[in-house]
Amino acid sequence: MRTSLDCLPCVIKQAVDSSRLVTADEKVITDIMQTIFTELAKFDLSLTPPELVQTVHAIIRKHLNNPDPFFNIKKMSTERGLLLAKEAVTAIDKAPNPFAVAVAFAIAGNILDFGMKSVWNEEVIVNSFAKAENQASLFDDQVIGELYREIKSAKTVLVLGDNAGEAVFDRLLIERFPGKAKILYAVKGSPVINDVTKTEAIESGIDKVAEIVSNGVDIPGTVISKCSSEFVELYNSADVIIAKGQGNYETLNEETRKIWFLLQIKCPVIAKHYNYKVGDWLVKCINGSS
Repeated sequence: MRTSLDCLPCVIKQAVDSSRLVTADEKVITDIMQTIFTELAKFDLSLTPPELVQTVHAIIRKHLNNPDPFFNIKKMSTERGLLLAKEAVTAIDKAPNPFAVAVAFAIAGNILDFGMKSVWNEEVIVNSFAKAENQASLFDDQVIGELYREIKSAKTVLVLGDNAGEAVFDRLLIERFPGKAKILYAVKGSPVINDVTKTEAIESGIDKVAEIVSNGVDIPGTVISKCSSEFVELYNSADVIIAKGQGNYETLNEETRKIWFLLQIKCPVIAKHYNYKVGDWLVKCINGSS
């Protein structure tokens, strides 16, 4: 997906909000924004929105001399996720189709996304998880069944992580994977917004159910041409790829290989471009029959 003009004001607001997480100094924030405006004027709009966000957040980190401005939010997200997971496990275990409900909770966790809004909203988070069991009943049984069968017969499954906190529910889903596949869980190479890195993945317990691998870059998505050669080799050889979140959808939905996407639609630009509604929960496969 190329960057839309409508992405620009959203990214600008995100930049201001992100800067204010670290400093109240308006002069510093003004300097940051002036640098960002200069970069926006030169940015190639044929690139994806996550690549624009990478550029913007690199400027923020440099000006603030802070390699991880979202550190505290990531900690809060993981801690909140671990608490919410206790109820999720009960719901999953008692469900007629535990795998489908685990998928739903993995998508519910996608609400722990501070890319568009840098403010913690407990009500929105609670409501997302409260919807999970009902959303599972709305999934297409054929689509869920195909994903289940592919995982069961796979030798290698690569899960592309998205946000800190959300990773807790990715773990719950991985624990319900059928078969004996080797599971790889991809994280960002270094901090960007609140995306999951190796640190948050371990805090979420991912290391107990999968091998954690880095994609080598700080883009809040997966741009294959910019990932490390080691990651690209894993990507090309995996039998099944499951991509979490909007950033991965924006950067991978035009790929030629088969990819499963699990996400909530939170952006009106994406909703309009792909004929969805804001708030839709997707279990979607590209380059496949579903």
